[in-house]
Amino acid sequence: MSDEIELERERDMSRDEIAEVLETFAGNLRGSDPIEVELGDRVVAIDPPETVEFELEIEDEPDGDAVERSVEFELEWNRRDSEDELPDPSAVED
Repeated sequence: MSDEIELERERDMSRDEIAEVLETFAGNLRGSDPIEVELGDRVVAIDPPETVEFELEIEDEPDGDAVERSVEFELEWNRRDSEDELPDPSAVED
């Protein structure tokens, strides 16, 4: 495959809602079964190996008269056979 496929869902959520998503993901990550991730009307199964590359990034970016701050958590690994291929991003609804 030569083209990168990226699925992303962005929406406003409360701190409590975000914590719930992260806690659920963390709980699933501690297990050994594939993890189902919901993106719009799609569910994608991911199956990270025991060790993955983890990146934590905090960034300040000028945004007009303000500064937009972002925090990103990223996990990277080579996709395993047990994982779903990502669907065409144009087929994912928000």
